[in-house]
Formats: sequence, structure tokens, C-alpha cells
Amino acid sequence: MIRERRGVIQALVTSLVTKPFMLLTGISGSGKTQLARRLASGIAAGMFNDGKFSGLSFSGEATAQAQKVTLAKNGIIPDLLGNDGNAYIDVKSADDVWSKDVLKSSNFNTSMKNRVAFLPVRPDWTEPQKIWGYYNPLTGLYYPTQATLVALHAYVEFLMYGDAAPRHFIILDELNLARVEYYLSDILSLMECPTTLVDGEIRMGEMATVHPFNRPLWTGSAPKSEIGKEDSVHEQLYIGKMDRSWPLAYHYLSAASAGMMFPRMAIDVDEVIYGADWFRIIPPRMTFTPNLTIIGTVNVDETTFSFSPKVLDRAFVMEFNEMDYDRVCADWAGFDDARPALQTMYKILRPENLHFGYRTVREVLDFIVQAQSTWQAQGDFCMAAKILPKLRGGEDKLGSILPVFLAFAITGDNDIARLHATATELVAEILDARMLPSILQKLGRDEATYPMTADKLFRMLRQLLDTGLASFF
Repeated sequence: MIRERRGVIQALVTSLVTKPFMLLTGISGSGKTQLARRLASGIAAGMFNDGKFSGLSFSGEATAQAQKVTLAKNGIIPDLLGNDGNAYIDVKSADDVWSKDVLKSSNFNTSMKNRVAFLPVRPDWTEPQKIWGYYNPLTGLYYPTQATLVALHAYVEFLMYGDAAPRHFIILDELNLARVEYYLSDILSLMECPTTLVDGEIRMGEMATVHPFNRPLWTGSAPKSEIGKEDSVHEQLYIGKMDRSWPLAYHYLSAASAGMMFPRMAIDVDEVIYGADWFRIIPPRMTFTPNLTIIGTVNVDETTFSFSPKVLDRAFVMEFNEMDYDRVCADWAGFDDARPALQTMYKILRPENLHFGYRTVREVLDFIVQAQSTWQAQGDFCMAAKILPKLRGGEDKLGSILPVFLAFAITGDNDIARLHATATELVAEILDARMLPSILQKLGRDEATYPMTADKLFRMLRQLLDTGLASFF
């Protein structure tokens, strides 16, 4: 279960409906990815009626308020509609809300497959094919990504429902591990000229080329007996000769041009969702529809790329850097025992944005529970194994962090003012070429409160004073 401020979640849901591109940034482990997945699944599932998830909002509209009501009524975020924006509320997963029997007997998993795509971004993504997939000339088949299928399904449902169409999401995890404007260039451009509903008719927006052929291609799930047979029933779907509307909708992606108008289609949604053909066919071009939203999670460090104005101009950006362990972690096993140390480390590291997220807290507490021990017994190892490895940088970043952290590791004192005073003495002693045992002796201690952590921090601080740089490794 994830907890976040009500005002943050309300703003996030509003942003997802207002703009088709959302960036969630902040420290690692703050819950960005899980929050994106839960909101996306809750909105995409929509109204639960007659044992099925329709994807439609409870009010039949696609407004931000309608989506908030849907999330609240479905139980994903029961307290979302409150007025206290600073109150922490629970964001639940489908497993928290619905029983296994309901999820198994309903179409929830199928709906998620068709309406929510999750793609971990890799550093080698340099072209749009990483989003759309690729054609293999050796097999004669097209291999789409889940994002392609979700975008295609969003298009079909938009033709059916118009502006009330169910929301679809493409979640790009660690979005800026590669240059966003390279691999996402097609979608960024399509966002500016999407397919829209005008006076009850569909107006085609700009389209991006998915593959170089002038007709749709089979995917890897195509029946081999049908491949390449121009007179087969399946081949007729390519040119819209079937007496059904969705093949015609695909035909528009083959033959239509931007600005072309045509009536909305009474598509049999069950046929689209459960049919044997729709996901086997990939048209040569794709368009962006108003019911499709891109969510990207972002970490900013030396391993990632910055964003160009083209990207930022098309997105809402929400930062998750403020951690409130008391409100989020209070009922986690072992938290009360570790709380003073966790809070002290947060106060030491937060000024330089080196603090840790809820995931780290969870893993530390899980370790202590598995060890059937206490923070006093296991805290030293946990700090050395989970907190210190992420500390790296120059004197401008670590110069005010390492001495105070070392003071905490030696004394175990949770008073920040006293730690800063002790840190000043430590730096003077280290500059005077004192070793850690002599420093401990001068402080009147036989051993540090956290010996392993203190020893490592001492060596890192010496490295920083000698070279101007320090790192765990």
C-alpha cells in the first residue's frame, strides 16, 4: 500500500487528464513507479458493472473530477475526494480492493493488458522503433511492443466512445536513461496534432509511420496458415472488406490523411477486446488519441540525460522528494525501534538531496525482521549496506554531510545541533592526521555506536579531504 498527500494525488490525477504527458521525478524509492501503475490501472479499469470493468468513468465523462470519483468509488483511493490536501491517504492496488475471485472472473487482467503498457527504458533506445516494435523480413512478421497494442486499442475505443473513451496509459520506467527526444520523437510530435472529435465526427490527426508497407502486417501471433495468402479471410481485413467496423478503422490508418473526417463507429467492444484478429494486425501508421497518456518516471543523476525544452513543454512535471516516514511507515514492523536513527539520517542527508526513499526503509526493516533482531543489533550493517553506497560526490556536496554523519555513527546522538558541533571537532582532528581510534579516545569512547559505518565514513571523509572527491566504492 502506498501513502501520499491527498493534494498531490488530486493534482496528479488532474494532470493525467489535462495533459497526455506526465513526468514523475524524485529520489529513488519514493514510490513513483508504483504510484503510476496503481493510478493507471484504477483509471483504466473504470466502472465495474455486471462483473466487468468497462473502462468508462462512473459519470460517463472523461473529466478530472469524473476520474477522481471513479477511483474513489472503485476503492483504489477511497479518501481522494476529501478537502484536506495535506492528509496522507492510501493508494491501493487491485489486489487490495478486489478479491482473487473477482479479478479472475472479471476481465480485469485483459483490460490491463489492452489499456496499460509498462516499458522499462534502456540506455540504447535511440529510435522510435523502441516504442513501436519492428518488422522482421526473415519471418515476414511484425513484432509490436505492448505500447503499440495499447495505443492501437486506445484508437479503437476512441472511435467507439469519443471523448468519453476509457483512458489508456503507457508507463515508461526510468524514462531518461536514454535521450527522450530521440526514441519518443514520434509521440511527442503526434501529441500536438492528435485525432479528435469535432461535431460528433472523428477528425484524423497526424500519423507516424510504424513500418514501411502500405498495408497492415501480421504480428507474431498470426496463424501461419494465413500468412501471405491474399485471398484469405484475414487478408481481406487489410483492405476493409469485412462487414465489421473495426477493420475499417484500421483501414483509415492505412489510407486516410491528416484532417480527414469520418463518422464515429459502433464498434463491438467485446469483439475488439476478446476477438482473435484485432491484435494480430499492425497498421502502417499510428495516431495519437485524447484517451492515451504517457507517464514517465525520472531519476536525475550522472547516469541519466537531461530534458530538452521540446520534452518539458509537452509535460506536467511532479517531484517526489519529501519523505514523511512517520506518516507512511508508522505501521511497518520494526519502525518504532528504528525511527530515531532513520529520522536523524534523513535530517543529515536531506539538505543535499541524498536522503533515501520508502523502499530503502522497507528493505531495512524487512532485513531486521528476517534477522529476528533489533535496530540496535542490525542498524550498523543496514547503514553500511543500504545508506552509504549511494554517497558519492565532491566537497560541495559531501563536505557538509560526511562529518555530521560520522559524528552520528560515532556517538549515536540524535540531536542535530550537537552532531554539527561534534562534526567540527572531527574535521579538525582528521586534518591533524589523527586516526579513528585516537579520535574515539578523545571523545571518551572505546568504540563507535555503529563501528562498521563509522570506519567507512572516516575513510570516505579522509578521501574527501585529500582529493576533493569521495565515494563508497
